[in-house]
Amino acid sequence: MRFCSGSESVHNVVGRCGKLLMPGSHTAGGYGAARILTIIRHVDMALMRVAVFGLLLLPLPMIASAQESKQYQEQPDEFSELNLEQLMEVDVVSINVLGTHTHLEGEWMFAYQFMFMRMDGSRDGTNRLSDSDVLADFPVTPTNMTMKMHMPMVMYAPSDDLTLMAMLPYIKLEMDHVLGPLSPKPGARFTTKSEGFGDLNVGALYTFYRKNFDEHRLIFKAALSVPTGSIDKKDVLANPAQGKQKLPYPMQLGSGTFDLHPAITYVGEMGDWAWGGEVEATIRLGENSNDYTLGDRYKISGWVNWKWTDWLAPFVRIDGEVWENIDGADPDLNPAVVPTADPGRRAGEQIDLLAGVNLYALGGPLKGQRLAIQGRLPVYRSLDGPQLETDWQITVGWQWVF
Repeated sequence: MRFCSGSESVHNVVGRCGKLLMPGSHTAGGYGAARILTIIRHVDMALMRVAVFGLLLLPLPMIASAQESKQYQEQPDEFSELNLEQLMEVDVVSINVLGTHTHLEGEWMFAYQFMFMRMDGSRDGTNRLSDSDVLADFPVTPTNMTMKMHMPMVMYAPSDDLTLMAMLPYIKLEMDHVLGPLSPKPGARFTTKSEGFGDLNVGALYTFYRKNFDEHRLIFKAALSVPTGSIDKKDVLANPAQGKQKLPYPMQLGSGTFDLHPAITYVGEMGDWAWGGEVEATIRLGENSNDYTLGDRYKISGWVNWKWTDWLAPFVRIDGEVWENIDGADPDLNPAVVPTADPGRRAGEQIDLLAGVNLYALGGPLKGQRLAIQGRLPVYRSLDGPQLETDWQITVGWQWVF
């Protein structure tokens, strides 16, 4: 829905929407300062990319020496002596930490994950906002959103240290809205929906250091997402007479760009306990066909797992993530109408606490299969809002190794 055209002047917007454009709109007097801020922001983002690449690529020179030292550890023929039960007992990590899912030569893994996420209410900084707070500045505000994601995955290990992977998600999005006093129909509500395949993710996991088989491992992940998800999804908004219109950024299914997903993972195990950590980044390459680039993302995770029995292993995990604002803007979206259409209101940082359980089938017709259930709750959120906040998330996953 568009109450104000993106090409309208400020005066027209005042006339039709009863409000000025949000801060950040270019005027003749402020163009120079805005341009300087844009240049500084680009330089800052470039420096951050260089720093992340440097940290993630730092272990690569160690690979050669690590390979030489491996001859003093267990040899590959000893790996093959481990049976499936022993391998399944070792793998007690959180099911959606992809950097830990390495396999031995010739092994295949088919997996499926279902994720449900609920967002309810808005936040600016660390402050919770009511719908009325947001509607004081915008004609429309989202009230809640749900995401359902189906994630089939396949992995194959051509060697003991190298595992290849591919994943193609299918996504269903739904967002509820309410109109405020700055709109023609205050109090009216409508819902938008978006559905389809997301971006294809392909990559490789390389174990460049290990001690005593799996007592300590360092794994490097190199992955690339291919822009197979749509960035042009449309739906009918508040006024059906206007037909389907472009949906804001959170309702699109992909990034529209090729994105790098490098990560480094450490996994340690001793007795019935396992622990680890992972540093991961999402680095966007270029600009998509709609003249914008989603913000880069940086994530750090740590977890502890306990093998309670041979078939049951609970775990706890903490995630911290920072993501940037969108660079550029889709010309079909008007940031004065709804916060989700403003590329400068997409950044944030969040800390989540996760807990779950792994269930293993060590024999019978289900031998080699694993079921995991995981819940996620935020413990800290700071958003460049107003922006919908995540309330909770649940993931159920199944894996079959053979």
